[in-house]
Amino acid sequence: MHNLRQNQTKFIALMLLAISFLAFGGIFVKLSELPPINTGFYRILFAVPFLFPFVYKDLKKLSKKEVGLLLLSGVFLAFDLILWHISFSYTTVANANLLANLVPFTIIPVSYFLFKEKINLYFFIGLVVTLVGIVILVSGKLNPTPDNFIGDLMAFSTSIFYALFMITIYKMRDKIKTTTVIFVSAFGSLPVLAIAMGINEGIYIPMSFGRFLL
Repeated sequence: MHNLRQNQTKFIALMLLAISFLAFGGIFVKLSELPPINTGFYRILFAVPFLFPFVYKDLKKLSKKEVGLLLLSGVFLAFDLILWHISFSYTTVANANLLANLVPFTIIPVSYFLFKEKINLYFFIGLVVTLVGIVILVSGKLNPTPDNFIGDLMAFSTSIFYALFMITIYKMRDKIKTTTVIFVSAFGSLPVLAIAMGINEGIYIPMSFGRFLL
């Protein structure tokens, strides 16, 4: 079986580009005129049609078990988006982005026990440095409020749900393309986002081009 997981150095530039897009994503959420969960819902919804031409041939190759796991991963991704988008209403973009990206510190220990992958010394060094940075960011506000800590907690919870998403799709990534994973998981995310949106915010339709872009 052909292994689609490739950890080659030539992809480092693409990884850095993806990280920069994630960083700017938080700013766009702040700028969006739509409520936070609505913003997350439309981000997923508008991506689906663009992905379809790249995945439709591969969809019929998926087993029922694979489809079920991908849909489950989409549920985890939905909670990730809900918490992350709402956190921007309570804390800073810097805090929300940093705390939401603590995923490795959840995934790596789980991978050690679940997938028998080794943990090297650099992980523990990175863990210490990151924890120091978190303490500085969280406690360094001039006038912290309870809302700030709620936002920080939401952002941290985001990292847990994203880790669950990554762990669910981890082994499937050996034989299923990334575009297919994202496409199918979107259909697990959209119902959860729609329900949360309807209960908490109501449904807002982006009427202007600016709202659509954000």
